Amino acid sequence: MACREDGLGRFVRATMDRVAGFPGRGTSIDQIQMGSQKLPAAPVADLCDANASLILTGELRILEPVFQAYGQCISFSGRVVTMRVLEHNVGENELLETPGEGRVLVLDGRGSKRCAIMGGNLAEQACRNGWAGAVVNGCVRDVDDINSFAIGVRALASHPRQPGKDGVPEMHVDVKFAGAVIRDGEWLYADTDGIIVCNKEIYGFPGGVTPKTRTHARIVRPGDAHRRLEAWEVIHRRAEPTSTLMYVATGIMIVSLWIAVFIFRPDWLDLGLIVVCMLASVVGIFLLLKTEEVEQKRKRLGAKYEVVSYEV
Repeated sequence: MACREDGLGRFVRATMDRVAGFPGRGTSIDQIQMGSQKLPAAPVADLCDANASLILTGELRILEPVFQAYGQCISFSGRVVTMRVLEHNVGENELLETPGEGRVLVLDGRGSKRCAIMGGNLAEQACRNGWAGAVVNGCVRDVDDINSFAIGVRALASHPRQPGKDGVPEMHVDVKFAGAVIRDGEWLYADTDGIIVCNKEIYGFPGGVTPKTRTHARIVRPGDAHRRLEAWEVIHRRAEPTSTLMYVATGIMIVSLWIAVFIFRPDWLDLGLIVVCMLASVVGIFLLLKTEEVEQKRKRLGAKYEVVSYEV
């Protein structure tokens, strides 16, 4: 289960624990058995940055920002369990009564806003049985109750009307709403930035490093090809011409340019060619130094990892 809780929520649930001893409210998030999944190493925005190639292939999908946030967990993630209903909640109680094991219920109410399809009782039941959260393509009610539980809920809106009690739910089916297809068994990540789903578990950059100013390599541990551990290792810092050789070369070129101008007095065309050649030489030296530094760090990493690809 992946769930991050605000300070007010911790205080409220600690108080409830002392008063009533309810495990879903008064126990620390880390103490509740809600599956083996831990809080994602990065926010949803960083997960998107670290896995941009999966967005292009459609493996990672971003839901449209149409949801309201409820519950004490501002962040949650887990494997998806899909369910489709239409203005009824038949089958939800039986599903949420099973051990959640850190999973996320994706409840497709087909976007109906004529009644709520989840309320406080179901949210309490999900929290008690270890569900990480729920994403509802419809409405919820008993908002104050939902906000008192250590669970994350996203829904289109709140509605006071209760759902119907007649209907046939569709379980473990592909659902499509908010501009994305969600399949049973996929991974869902939600926080204040938005909601994403992916066909596999994904990770962010270690230490919050982003590829905006650094070069990274995706690496695989030797002998672990079957597991395909996707990790990221910084192999090159920000490309800055700090090398002594770079400064010396640039200084020599500047002195040579001044000598050419004041001693040989070339015409403008020749001067332009000289400047272009010198700039090309500076760029060439810069690229050689950068390539050499990356190669040296790649060799140092080679003792521990096999570099399989580069991404800038």
